Amino acid sequence: MVATNRLLLVALAASATSLAEAADLPMPPAPPVAVAVPVVELGAWYLRGDVGVGAVQGSNFHSTIEPGYANGAFVLPNGPIVPAFAAVGDSALFDFGFGYQFNSWLRGDLTGEYRSEATYRRGIATAWWTPGGVGTNYDVYSAGLGTALFMANGYVDIGSWRGVTPFVHAGVGLASHNFRGLNDSGGAVAMDAHPTNLAWAVGAGLAFSVTPNFKIEVSYRYIDMGGIGSNRLEYCLNQPCFNERQWLHVASNDIRLGFRFLFAEPVVAAPALVAAKY
Repeated sequence: MVATNRLLLVALAASATSLAEAADLPMPPAPPVAVAVPVVELGAWYLRGDVGVGAVQGSNFHSTIEPGYANGAFVLPNGPIVPAFAAVGDSALFDFGFGYQFNSWLRGDLTGEYRSEATYRRGIATAWWTPGGVGTNYDVYSAGLGTALFMANGYVDIGSWRGVTPFVHAGVGLASHNFRGLNDSGGAVAMDAHPTNLAWAVGAGLAFSVTPNFKIEVSYRYIDMGGIGSNRLEYCLNQPCFNERQWLHVASNDIRLGFRFLFAEPVVAAPALVAAKY
């Protein structure tokens, strides 16, 4: 019995010693903790193209008669007796280009665009001094206006909801016009004119993600394509040679349907696991 008690005391003492030694051991290291790091967005090159229709707007219509050829001629002001009019027809358009998606909200591209020929029509009255008094004539002018555009464009994507991304954009470039076939009902004709102007545009639209790499876009654009002046209208068919020129300013409201194909889907880097230090 005494031996048994001694064995129990020895065992209890050994256990107490082990617990004391364990209490002196260092704590285990803390597990890794995710610490926020900057998100890195990688861009991608893309191709784009659009088709659409433009409601061409002409403004600031006016005519000038060169003083050296006028023989006292002048353009009559518009009024109830002289119902002057001016209009430019609609134009079909298509463009193609390439660009770069810098991140999830900013992209830019370069495009070349062709706009089909729009019809130019204008009616005005002129008058001139003759030995017997004042002669008058009412002329109806017609021509065709075609345009090629070269634009640099920037876009800001405003979030994305269920694969639909609204965006706004602006662009600047050059408009090369072909103002051809100008003639009037009095028999005058003018050589074709090819002015090139600064062009600028603003617009907005929606992009629909068909796949991560393929987008379809529907957009509206207002584009200003600058002023156009014709060459001289030569009045030389048994009439005074007034050498008149026609002038107008051209803009358009465009509706476009387009596509965008990214060569690589933009990648967003995942946050790294960083071990916290204590």
